Amino acid sequence: MPFTTLSLGLTLTIPTSGTRSWGTTMFNTTWTKISNHDHTASGNGAQIGTTALVTNAVTSAKLAKNWGFYRYTSTSTPTGSTQTINWNNGLVQKMTLASASGDVTVTLSNPEDAAIYVLYLIQGATARDVIWPASVKWPQGQKPILSTTNTAIDKITLTYDGTSYYGDWNLDYQ
Repeated sequence: MPFTTLSLGLTLTIPTSGTRSWGTTMFNTTWTKISNHDHTASGNGAQIGTTALVTNAVTSAKLAKNWGFYRYTSTSTPTGSTQTINWNNGLVQKMTLASASGDVTVTLSNPEDAAIYVLYLIQGATARDVIWPASVKWPQGQKPILSTTNTAIDKITLTYDGTSYYGDWNLDYQ
């Protein structure tokens, strides 16, 4: 199986072709090495210690942000007609529209350049629309027409380039 090896103070093994189990290979080789490295540029392979936590070199917020794509945050539930989606809470989030009092104006906060975000919108018994910020650009200028069925799920994918979000959607998961 072909691999590319990078040496940046520790050796990382990255499969380049010929395997369907590259995720397992990455975890068993590269991730194990990264997680056992103390990130102090010494390359000594020591695990992150409590000193790094005390000096704020490594914080729980930084770690949580790195792991954001592996988990959902709790579901956002707008009680009025506005909702802020804070990307510091994870790259994949859910928002139920059932509790909203009308169409929901969304504010997107704390994006990072070149990040891809996913927002699942879950309809309630009364269908609601989402009003997106001007920074969200849609193909052919057409925002998604959300599903209207109770409990229908629409998936919105947003790519951020440092200035604008570029959106795409998949609708009516049942």
